[in-house]
Amino acid sequence: MNDDKSMMQLTEAEYRKRFDGYIITDCAVLKRGHYYFVSRNLAEAERAGPTAEAMVTKRLSWYIPDNPEDSRIRHMRFEGYQTLDICANPSEGRMLCVSIDGLVTVTGGDGEDEDEDEIPKSITGPRRGTIERLRTIDDCMVAVGSDHTVCLRKGSNQWQSLCLNLPVPTLADFDDVERSDNMAFVDIDGFSENDIYVIAGKGRVWHFDGTKWSRIAFPSDMDVYSICCAGDGYVYIGAQSGSLFRGRGNEWTLLVREMLTLPFEDIVWHAGKVWLTSDYGLWNVIDGQLVEADLPSSDIKVCAGNLSVADGVMLMAGTHGAAVHDGSAWQLIFHRMQFAR
Repeated sequence: MNDDKSMMQLTEAEYRKRFDGYIITDCAVLKRGHYYFVSRNLAEAERAGPTAEAMVTKRLSWYIPDNPEDSRIRHMRFEGYQTLDICANPSEGRMLCVSIDGLVTVTGGDGEDEDEDEIPKSITGPRRGTIERLRTIDDCMVAVGSDHTVCLRKGSNQWQSLCLNLPVPTLADFDDVERSDNMAFVDIDGFSENDIYVIAGKGRVWHFDGTKWSRIAFPSDMDVYSICCAGDGYVYIGAQSGSLFRGRGNEWTLLVREMLTLPFEDIVWHAGKVWLTSDYGLWNVIDGQLVEADLPSSDIKVCAGNLSVADGVMLMAGTHGAAVHDGSAWQLIFHRMQFAR
């Protein structure tokens, strides 16, 4: 192991202080060398069960390997949060943490940690319902969620509604689980601010042209989970059981049909490739085929679960650890079993 790789990895003391007893649920890159992780307390999760997630403490940890060893990794606690999503906002140089209810905390960069106002909720937006996903498009941060929520961050405590002509939910929609799910956006991505795709429910895909939203003629009623507007000019949509669609506009092809137990959690474009991950592994799309990613070791493979790309690097983190790809090679940050007692 060379010195660079040794410097990248957490020490056992760092791991014990920040991650022992917690499991990673999300990750994000602020910029090269600035890596962020969301984790949840395992013991509290077991006691709380599936219906009391707000009782489970969440942590936001940030890791800056070039800092002095005593300050390379820090964390802050979030209590009473059912969910905690994170996303870099390059236009501000900050990391945003947003709850399902629209509570906002800003951290990272050169500024102080700050709790902002809740994202305003109204039938016209910016927030119609819950917040389910954050993404960066054209160096700007967007949030999507239930009831056809789409909003764009314009600055501190400033959110612009992009709900526009998206249908407003009716009482009948609220009373029907499938109809509600079909209006609950779960992911968003775009080639630019004027070329955005968003997905929900059973094959619901919408496109934004900078002025209005149009429903896409998507050729499936499979549940959809993840989306990527890739550097090859295609849009990739991850559906149930690892199914994968590729297309743009109203033309789509099913590349992969239901070959996995889990859907893809994240799909990203990095180093000239499409990368897809779930808790079960990491894949690329090569010549229209889904191919297991070529990884240097099992230590890297077990870090699968979530992906984030920024500033030429890709961060991967999950149940068992974290690793980063710098465009040409992988470096391990930590592997949980390294520190097993």
